[in-house]
Amino acid sequence: MAERLIDVRRAVRWWMTSPRAIAELEGSSLREDPTICRLAADEIERNADLRSYITAEITPRDVLGYRALADGPFGRYRLAALFLLPPNRWHPPVLCLDGPRGLEASEHRNSPAELCLYFKDDPPERRWRLHDGLLRLFDLGRRHLVGEYLWRRDEAWPFEEAPHGAAATPATRNPALELPSRGRPGRNEPCTCGSGRKSKRCCWS
Repeated sequence: MAERLIDVRRAVRWWMTSPRAIAELEGSSLREDPTICRLAADEIERNADLRSYITAEITPRDVLGYRALADGPFGRYRLAALFLLPPNRWHPPVLCLDGPRGLEASEHRNSPAELCLYFKDDPPERRWRLHDGLLRLFDLGRRHLVGEYLWRRDEAWPFEEAPHGAAATPATRNPALELPSRGRPGRNEPCTCGSGRKSKRCCWS
């Protein structure tokens, strides 16, 4: 996390000097989906979920963010995507600012508001890239919200997914700490190394 923040500090307002990247990111998305708009600095400042990405070195005016609406069986929620670094260097977090939070929403969240959209082993056709544009990014978020709704209703995740982690190498694996019944722990379960961190934040990231 510290390394990520250092990178963010170096790249503050990267988007002000990269008009080509912004043009590729936005493309026709804002025309095709009129609910997509840029986040104003005061909106970032007012929202605790968005403000949590701000540090002493990064102000709301430094952040390139977008907001969109998601309609579905769950109702109408606001989604937000934050681009603290160029998209070719870091996947932007996509947050749901409304509705159930954290595990009450689903087990498929990186934080109470941040949707888990990116998996290391995703096939290329499922990975979001800059040229996919904002519309596809928010569509991934909308799909995730439908998945969460169905998960809450049926207690099963409805979409096929890539594995969320990779097994530890033989040199670092401790057989005494393996989970015998399931092998790989769930992403939000304690890591098998005993660190106390979630497995997705530790050896199984």
